[in-house]
Amino acid sequence: MISVIVPNYNHAPYLRQRIESILGQTYTDLELILLDDCSTDGSREVMEQYRQHPKVSHIIYNETNGGIPFRQWDKGIALAKGEWVWVAESDDYCEPNFLESLLNATENTAGCTLAYTTTWWVDEQGNRMFHNGDGGTTFNLDGRDFIRRHMACANGIANVSECIFRRSAYHPSETARYEHMRLCGDWFFYVLLAEQGRVIRLETPLNYYRQHTANVSNSAERQGLTFLEGAEVLEYMTDRCGLKPADYARGWGKLWATYERQYSYPPSVRKEVRRRLAAKWPQIEAYHLIYRAKQLLRKN
Repeated sequence: MISVIVPNYNHAPYLRQRIESILGQTYTDLELILLDDCSTDGSREVMEQYRQHPKVSHIIYNETNGGIPFRQWDKGIALAKGEWVWVAESDDYCEPNFLESLLNATENTAGCTLAYTTTWWVDEQGNRMFHNGDGGTTFNLDGRDFIRRHMACANGIANVSECIFRRSAYHPSETARYEHMRLCGDWFFYVLLAEQGRVIRLETPLNYYRQHTANVSNSAERQGLTFLEGAEVLEYMTDRCGLKPADYARGWGKLWATYERQYSYPPSVRKEVRRRLAAKWPQIEAYHLIYRAKQLLRKN
Protein backbone atom coordinates (compact mmCIF):
# COMPACT_ATOMS: atom_id res chain seq x y z
CA MET A 1 0.00 0.00 0.00
CA ILE A 2 1.01 3.61 -0.53
CA SER A 3 -0.02 6.33 1.92
CA VAL A 4 -1.07 9.62 0.35
CA ILE A 5 -0.91 12.70 2.57
CA VAL A 6 -2.74 15.88 1.54
CA PRO A 7 -1.69 18.82 3.76
CA ASN A 8 -4.09 21.69 3.14
CA TYR A 9 -4.37 25.34 4.08
CA ASN A 10 -6.97 27.54 2.39
CA HIS A 11 -6.99 25.68 -0.93
CA ALA A 12 -10.72 24.98 -1.06
CA PRO A 13 -11.02 25.98 -4.76
CA TYR A 14 -8.49 23.29 -5.74
CA LEU A 15 -9.05 20.66 -3.09
CA ARG A 16 -11.69 18.61 -4.87
CA GLN A 17 -9.57 18.32 -8.02
CA ARG A 18 -6.59 17.28 -5.87
CA ILE A 19 -8.53 14.59 -4.02
CA GLU A 20 -10.24 13.25 -7.15
CA SER A 21 -6.89 13.02 -8.95
CA ILE A 22 -5.70 10.76 -6.11
CA LEU A 23 -8.81 8.60 -5.86
CA GLY A 24 -8.81 8.24 -9.65
CA GLN A 25 -5.35 6.67 -9.80
CA THR A 26 -4.92 3.50 -11.84
CA TYR A 27 -2.95 2.14 -8.87
CA THR A 28 -5.63 1.63 -6.24
CA ASP A 29 -3.92 0.09 -3.20
CA LEU A 30 -3.69 3.35 -1.26
CA GLU A 31 -4.87 5.15 1.84
CA LEU A 32 -5.64 8.86 1.85
CA ILE A 33 -4.78 11.07 4.84
CA LEU A 34 -6.34 14.55 4.76
CA LEU A 35 -4.82 17.20 7.03
CA ASP A 36 -6.05 20.78 7.40
CA ASP A 37 -4.04 23.52 9.11
CA CYS A 38 -7.00 25.54 10.41
CA SER A 39 -8.27 26.78 7.05
CA THR A 40 -10.79 29.63 6.94
CA ASP A 41 -12.08 29.19 3.38
CA GLY A 42 -14.45 26.24 3.38
CA SER A 43 -11.82 23.52 3.01
CA ARG A 44 -13.42 21.58 5.87
CA GLU A 45 -16.70 21.30 3.97
CA VAL A 46 -14.88 19.83 0.98
CA MET A 47 -12.97 17.33 3.12
CA GLU A 48 -16.06 16.20 4.98
CA GLN A 49 -17.61 15.06 1.71
CA TYR A 50 -14.97 12.30 1.69
CA ARG A 51 -15.42 11.27 5.32
CA GLN A 52 -17.02 7.90 4.43
CA HIS A 53 -14.85 7.09 1.44
CA PRO A 54 -13.21 3.67 1.96
CA LYS A 55 -9.78 4.97 0.89
CA VAL A 56 -9.78 7.84 3.42
CA SER A 57 -8.15 6.66 6.63
CA HIS A 58 -7.84 10.01 8.46
CA ILE A 59 -9.25 13.54 8.31
CA ILE A 60 -7.58 15.78 10.90
CA TYR A 61 -8.12 19.48 11.55
CA ASN A 62 -5.65 21.63 13.47
CA GLU A 63 -7.18 23.83 16.17
CA THR A 64 -4.70 26.62 15.37
CA ASN A 65 -2.62 27.34 12.28
CA GLY A 66 0.88 25.94 12.64
CA GLY A 67 2.32 28.02 9.81
CA ILE A 68 5.03 25.47 9.00
CA PRO A 69 4.14 22.99 6.24
CA PHE A 70 6.83 20.46 7.13
CA ARG A 71 5.20 19.76 10.49
CA GLN A 72 2.08 18.71 8.61
CA TRP A 73 4.20 16.37 6.49
CA ASP A 74 5.63 14.82 9.66
CA LYS A 75 2.18 14.44 11.19
CA GLY A 76 0.93 12.62 8.11
CA ILE A 77 3.96 10.35 7.88
CA ALA A 78 3.46 9.35 11.52
CA LEU A 79 -0.06 8.17 10.61
CA ALA A 80 0.97 6.44 7.38
CA LYS A 81 0.80 2.64 7.06
CA GLY A 82 2.07 2.22 3.51
CA GLU A 83 5.49 1.09 2.35
CA TRP A 84 5.64 4.21 0.19
CA VAL A 85 4.48 7.76 1.00
CA TRP A 86 3.29 10.50 -1.33
CA VAL A 87 2.88 14.06 0.00
CA ALA A 88 0.37 15.47 -2.50
CA GLU A 89 0.05 19.24 -2.09
CA SER A 90 -3.57 20.37 -1.92
CA ASP A 91 -3.43 22.82 -4.85
CA ASP A 92 -1.63 20.47 -7.26
CA TYR A 93 -3.01 17.53 -9.26
CA CYS A 94 -1.69 14.71 -11.43
CA GLU A 95 -2.29 12.26 -14.26
CA PRO A 96 -4.20 9.04 -13.43
CA ASN A 97 -1.09 6.87 -14.01
CA PHE A 98 1.20 8.91 -11.74
CA LEU A 99 1.48 6.30 -8.98
CA GLU A 100 1.44 3.29 -11.28
CA SER A 101 4.30 4.71 -13.36
CA LEU A 102 6.48 5.49 -10.35
CA LEU A 103 5.84 2.22 -8.55
CA ASN A 104 6.54 0.21 -11.71
CA ALA A 105 9.86 2.05 -12.01
CA THR A 106 10.84 1.18 -8.44
CA GLU A 107 9.78 -2.47 -8.65
CA ASN A 108 13.09 -3.79 -9.96
CA THR A 109 15.38 -1.33 -8.18
CA ALA A 110 16.64 -2.67 -4.88
CA GLY A 111 17.25 0.03 -2.31
CA CYS A 112 15.30 2.81 -4.04
CA THR A 113 14.27 5.39 -1.43
CA LEU A 114 13.03 8.24 -3.65
CA ALA A 115 11.35 8.37 -7.06
CA TYR A 116 9.87 11.29 -8.96
CA THR A 117 8.47 12.42 -12.29
CA THR A 118 8.92 15.62 -14.20
CA THR A 119 6.29 18.34 -13.87
CA TRP A 120 4.03 20.75 -15.70
CA TRP A 121 3.84 24.26 -14.24
CA VAL A 122 0.25 25.50 -14.52
CA ASP A 123 -1.46 28.79 -13.67
CA GLU A 124 -4.25 29.24 -11.14
CA GLN A 125 -6.83 28.03 -13.66
CA GLY A 126 -4.77 24.94 -14.54
CA ASN A 127 -3.54 26.17 -17.93
CA ARG A 128 -0.20 24.61 -18.86
CA MET A 129 2.76 26.99 -18.97
CA PHE A 130 5.93 24.86 -19.27
CA HIS A 131 7.44 21.57 -18.08
CA ASN A 132 10.87 20.47 -16.93
CA GLY A 133 11.36 17.39 -19.11
CA ASP A 134 9.49 15.11 -21.47
CA GLY A 135 10.92 12.14 -23.33
CA GLY A 136 14.52 12.62 -22.29
CA THR A 137 16.75 10.39 -20.20
CA THR A 138 15.17 8.61 -17.26
CA PHE A 139 17.84 8.03 -14.64
CA ASN A 140 18.44 5.61 -11.80
CA LEU A 141 21.27 6.87 -9.61
CA ASP A 142 22.98 6.02 -6.37
CA GLY A 143 21.67 8.55 -3.87
CA ARG A 144 24.99 10.29 -3.23
CA ASP A 145 25.64 10.57 -6.95
CA PHE A 146 22.16 12.07 -7.32
CA ILE A 147 22.94 14.60 -4.58
CA ARG A 148 26.22 15.56 -6.25
CA ARG A 149 24.66 15.94 -9.70
CA HIS A 150 21.23 17.35 -8.93
CA MET A 151 21.12 18.78 -5.39
CA ALA A 152 24.56 20.29 -4.73
CA CYS A 153 23.79 23.78 -6.07
CA ALA A 154 19.99 23.90 -5.83
CA ASN A 155 16.94 21.78 -5.12
CA GLY A 156 16.62 19.52 -8.18
CA ILE A 157 13.05 18.42 -7.33
CA ALA A 158 10.44 20.95 -8.44
CA ASN A 159 7.87 20.26 -5.73
CA VAL A 160 6.96 17.52 -3.30
CA SER A 161 3.84 16.46 -5.24
CA GLU A 162 6.00 14.95 -7.99
CA CYS A 163 7.72 12.35 -5.79
CA ILE A 164 7.16 9.32 -3.62
CA PHE A 165 9.54 8.02 -0.96
CA ARG A 166 10.01 4.87 1.07
CA ARG A 167 8.57 5.30 4.56
CA SER A 168 11.40 3.34 6.17
CA ALA A 169 13.87 5.98 4.89
CA TYR A 170 12.14 8.70 6.91
CA HIS A 171 13.57 9.19 10.40
CA PRO A 172 11.68 11.43 12.86
CA SER A 173 14.93 12.18 14.69
CA GLU A 174 16.09 14.16 11.64
CA THR A 175 13.08 16.47 11.37
CA ALA A 176 14.67 19.22 13.47
CA ARG A 177 17.10 19.81 10.60
CA TYR A 178 14.39 21.21 8.32
CA GLU A 179 11.14 21.87 10.23
CA HIS A 180 12.08 25.46 11.06
CA MET A 181 12.81 26.42 7.44
CA ARG A 182 10.52 28.55 5.29
CA LEU A 183 12.12 27.92 1.90
CA CYS A 184 14.71 25.12 1.91
CA GLY A 185 13.12 22.49 4.15
CA ASP A 186 11.99 20.33 1.23
CA TRP A 187 15.52 20.43 -0.25
CA PHE A 188 16.93 19.13 3.05
CA PHE A 189 14.15 16.53 3.26
CA TYR A 190 15.02 15.07 -0.17
CA VAL A 191 18.75 14.97 0.61
CA LEU A 192 18.09 13.00 3.81
CA LEU A 193 16.04 10.47 1.83
CA ALA A 194 18.36 10.24 -1.17
CA GLU A 195 21.55 9.53 0.76
CA GLN A 196 20.06 6.26 2.05
CA GLY A 197 19.53 4.50 -1.28
CA ARG A 198 18.88 4.99 -4.97
CA VAL A 199 16.87 7.70 -6.73
CA ILE A 200 14.75 7.27 -9.87
CA ARG A 201 13.52 10.10 -12.10
CA LEU A 202 10.92 9.50 -14.80
CA GLU A 203 11.25 11.95 -17.66
CA THR A 204 7.49 12.19 -18.13
CA PRO A 205 5.50 15.18 -16.78
CA LEU A 206 2.76 13.45 -14.78
CA ASN A 207 2.46 16.12 -12.06
CA TYR A 208 0.82 19.57 -12.28
CA TYR A 209 2.38 22.26 -10.07
CA ARG A 210 0.04 25.22 -9.61
CA GLN A 211 1.47 28.74 -9.55
CA HIS A 212 -0.34 31.52 -7.73
CA THR A 213 -0.33 35.27 -8.26
CA ALA A 214 0.77 35.84 -4.67
CA ASN A 215 3.92 33.73 -4.62
CA VAL A 216 5.28 33.56 -1.07
CA SER A 217 8.67 32.33 -2.27
CA ASN A 218 9.47 35.78 -3.71
CA SER A 219 9.38 37.28 -0.21
CA ALA A 220 11.64 34.52 1.08
CA GLU A 221 14.07 35.08 -1.79
CA ARG A 222 14.30 38.82 -1.04
CA GLN A 223 15.34 37.89 2.50
CA GLY A 224 18.19 35.77 1.15
CA LEU A 225 16.80 32.52 2.50
CA THR A 226 18.10 30.57 -0.51
CA PHE A 227 21.54 31.08 1.02
CA LEU A 228 20.82 31.58 4.72
CA GLU A 229 18.78 28.36 4.95
CA GLY A 230 20.50 26.70 2.00
CA ALA A 231 23.82 26.99 3.82
CA GLU A 232 22.51 24.47 6.37
CA VAL A 233 21.73 22.04 3.55
CA LEU A 234 25.13 22.60 1.95
CA GLU A 235 26.90 22.11 5.26
CA TYR A 236 25.18 18.75 5.68
CA MET A 237 25.97 17.68 2.11
CA THR A 238 29.66 18.59 2.43
CA ASP A 239 30.04 17.00 5.86
CA ARG A 240 27.92 13.88 5.35
CA CYS A 241 27.59 13.29 1.61
CA GLY A 242 31.17 13.88 0.51
CA LEU A 243 30.63 16.93 -1.71
CA LYS A 244 33.79 18.68 -2.90
CA PRO A 245 34.15 22.39 -3.85
CA ALA A 246 34.17 21.42 -7.54
CA ASP A 247 30.63 20.07 -7.08
CA TYR A 248 29.10 23.28 -5.74
CA ALA A 249 31.35 26.37 -5.62
CA ARG A 250 30.77 27.68 -9.14
CA GLY A 251 27.02 27.09 -9.04
CA TRP A 252 26.55 28.71 -5.64
CA GLY A 253 28.74 31.68 -6.55
CA LYS A 254 26.84 32.35 -9.76
CA LEU A 255 23.46 32.01 -8.03
CA TRP A 256 24.57 34.33 -5.23
CA ALA A 257 25.59 37.04 -7.70
CA THR A 258 22.38 36.58 -9.71
CA TYR A 259 19.97 36.66 -6.77
CA GLU A 260 21.77 39.52 -5.06
CA ARG A 261 21.06 41.63 -8.12
CA GLN A 262 17.66 40.19 -9.05
CA TYR A 263 16.14 40.64 -5.58
CA SER A 264 18.01 43.87 -4.68
CA TYR A 265 19.14 42.63 -1.29
CA PRO A 266 19.22 45.38 1.35
CA PRO A 267 22.60 45.94 3.06
CA SER A 268 21.63 43.86 6.12
CA VAL A 269 20.80 40.82 3.94
CA ARG A 270 23.97 41.24 1.86
CA LYS A 271 26.03 41.32 5.03
CA GLU A 272 24.34 38.27 6.55
CA VAL A 273 24.64 36.17 3.38
CA ARG A 274 28.33 37.02 3.12
CA ARG A 275 28.88 36.23 6.79
CA ARG A 276 27.15 32.88 6.40
CA LEU A 277 28.95 31.75 3.25
CA ALA A 278 32.35 33.41 2.95
CA ALA A 279 34.13 32.08 6.03
CA LYS A 280 33.25 28.41 5.55
CA TRP A 281 33.30 28.31 1.74
CA PRO A 282 35.82 30.85 0.36
CA GLN A 283 35.60 29.19 -3.07
CA ILE A 284 31.93 30.23 -3.27
CA GLU A 285 32.81 33.81 -2.43
CA ALA A 286 35.55 33.81 -5.10
CA TYR A 287 33.08 32.73 -7.79
CA HIS A 288 30.54 35.22 -6.48
CA LEU A 289 33.02 38.05 -6.99
CA ILE A 290 33.88 36.80 -10.48
CA TYR A 291 30.24 36.64 -11.59
CA ARG A 292 29.40 39.96 -9.96
CA ALA A 293 32.28 41.59 -11.87
CA LYS A 294 30.99 40.05 -15.11
CA GLN A 295 27.52 41.46 -14.42
CA LEU A 296 28.96 44.94 -13.87
CA LEU A 297 30.93 44.74 -17.12
CA ARG A 298 27.80 43.74 -19.07
CA LYS A 299 25.84 46.55 -17.43
CA ASN A 300 28.46 49.12 -18.44
